[in-house]
Amino acid sequence: MFPPEVERDGNCCYTYLTSKEFPNPADFFHYSKKTRRVSRVPALQNGDSILGTELSWYDYHFHQPWDNEYRILGEDNFNGNDCLVIERVKSKIYPDFYMGKSVIWIERHNFLRLHEEQFDKEGKIFKIMDRKWKQLKPSNHWVLNSWNVITLKTKARTLIQQFDYELDTGRREMDFDAIRMTEEKFWKKCENGPPLINKLSDFPPAPEVRKQFWNNLGISPEIVK
Repeated sequence: MFPPEVERDGNCCYTYLTSKEFPNPADFFHYSKKTRRVSRVPALQNGDSILGTELSWYDYHFHQPWDNEYRILGEDNFNGNDCLVIERVKSKIYPDFYMGKSVIWIERHNFLRLHEEQFDKEGKIFKIMDRKWKQLKPSNHWVLNSWNVITLKTKARTLIQQFDYELDTGRREMDFDAIRMTEEKFWKKCENGPPLINKLSDFPPAPEVRKQFWNNLGISPEIVK
């Protein structure tokens, strides 16, 4: 939950389908209720933290599937889900990339990303994330329900929960003009909010390295400590 002093502040992010020819990943604008002005946020970098969380902008917004090369490492069962385990090598669009590679557990029937282990440039696992999804009715769209992330060196964690979605409502392109944030108009009220978290034990367990999978491959990846 956000503090009351930022009520009616707004953010507008244009995320682009980036390529080598057009590497700009996004433009980000912020509206302050206090100053009643829209300002452009300085250029966002892939490895920068998003809003003080353990997620980077590349994790949350900027990654595009065609930015990498992939190979299948094997199969695994993650929380009862049959998964293909995919290795994603470093970015082709951004040559000076902050990450070495990542390995992703993809549920093989609906292609949902469930678990990810990120490696630094020295080949050590430095961040782990778990994702949970839900299927909306009646459209059957799959949408991200929660994002559970830990940075191993600091043990800092982030839990992002997304409970209310609106799809295919006929909104126009002009509805997403950054200047329209000055109207301070709510698009809709949240109907399905997250459960209250009152103590640390209310958080889900921290994501962990899939040691059994790596053991089955005969690999012992180094872990940042």
